[in-house]
Amino acid sequence: MTGHADLVAAATVGLAQRAVEIQDLPGPAGAHAHVLAEEPALALLDAAALLDAARRAGGLTPAPLTPPAPALADAAPELPPVPAALLREVLATPDRELLADLLGVASAAGVRLPAPDLPALLALATAHRALRAPVASVLGARGRWLAAQHPEWRRVVDAAAATVPADAWETGFAAERVAWLIEQRRVDPDAARETLAAAWPRENGDDRAGLLGALAEGLAPADEPFLERALDDRRSDVREAARRLLAALPGSAFTARAAARARPVLSTHRGRLTVTRPAAPDAAARRDGLTAAPPQATIGENAWWLFQIVARAPLALWSETLGGDPTTLVAMPLAGEFPAEVRAGWRAAAVRERHREWAAALLTVPVEGPLAMPDARLTELLPPADRVARAVAVLAGDRPGTIADVAACPAPWPAALTDAALGYLGGQARSPAPVAPGELPRLLARRTDLADERDLPGWLRELADRFRIRTAVVPTAGRWAAPLERAADLLDLRRRFARELP
Repeated sequence: MTGHADLVAAATVGLAQRAVEIQDLPGPAGAHAHVLAEEPALALLDAAALLDAARRAGGLTPAPLTPPAPALADAAPELPPVPAALLREVLATPDRELLADLLGVASAAGVRLPAPDLPALLALATAHRALRAPVASVLGARGRWLAAQHPEWRRVVDAAAATVPADAWETGFAAERVAWLIEQRRVDPDAARETLAAAWPRENGDDRAGLLGALAEGLAPADEPFLERALDDRRSDVREAARRLLAALPGSAFTARAAARARPVLSTHRGRLTVTRPAAPDAAARRDGLTAAPPQATIGENAWWLFQIVARAPLALWSETLGGDPTTLVAMPLAGEFPAEVRAGWRAAAVRERHREWAAALLTVPVEGPLAMPDARLTELLPPADRVARAVAVLAGDRPGTIADVAACPAPWPAALTDAALGYLGGQARSPAPVAPGELPRLLARRTDLADERDLPGWLRELADRFRIRTAVVPTAGRWAAPLERAADLLDLRRRFARELP
């Protein structure tokens, strides 16, 4: 018997044709024959597993290896058994957002992951960048030691420590090179830009847009010549990255060109805004990002040209040329054509500049049409308290809005928003024609403050029963039951996890 190959042959033709004496096999199979299964077929499978494990794990290194220094002792307590088991349950699902939430709760409690869970979570965090910081925060000394032994897992710890290898620019991955360039921009912006400029002709087309984006750190007028040259890059994503940076650079020639194109298209007359149709984009406008053809057939050419011009213009232009603050300008009636395109362009500009005052003003005027930026994109720019107030009003039916207005409010929700969500759900249970449940039950379960000690899971299950009972009269009511029960289970899981922490 020579080992694994003979076991495969015996299994193929059958033990009746080719008998195997397990104790005669070399290696761990023969050495442990006395503890393998008594039934011959099962013993053969056990032996094959032992030999396969030995084949995978065994082997001589070409040179002696120096073992790494042992991990430091962990001062933080280990995650207790109950929340550890709950974390494993979530780990087995695709719900990465919930996993990050539980890891954050564990980190706030000052605990570390159990050692058996470290490999799976390090591997997952390597694949999902959003999980790197949450996982790194609960690794503990042993977890950081283990991550340092694996070239891929090391990224998790490096991301948390915000460290970049010293040789990243020459040998690193694309993301590491971008991180290195950002670090250099913090130290010496001009030298970092010149480093990028020197390497630019040799850079891979797939990497150039990301590298150019690093210039957002410490962006200054000295960067303008290099960014202007990037407007002529053969890659569209590089050209667009250059436009974003130039638009964020006050006083740039790019911003001046955008303002010059926009200035003639809007004027005021007797308290009303008047639109002048723009000409088709010329070569200079196309270089700055404007396109002649609309993205879809339902948008007219003039409407599309006007939208682009307004969207790319600096918002400060309108107060200078038209007079008035954002609230006054947005409320001003528009004479003639294209009122939706003007306000849609302003919305796009507000999101680009992340301008809170313009966002708040634009949210007071509904805009419809294929070019309109959704309200939720503007809501994200508001201060948290304003977002909550808007979401409460939407849930109470006091203003138009969607579930996106509620989703824009981060966890943990204040009591006013939780109560508004409960009130909305209760109202749907009483409604003769309840709408589709959407994401609200899950949002409530995910973002309710864990300090809220009310029996909300029980209330959600009771509400699910009420919807189920109403199905006989209102068939659409039945679709609420399952989402509400899932929300109750989710909130229960979050509370059980937090309750067992030290």
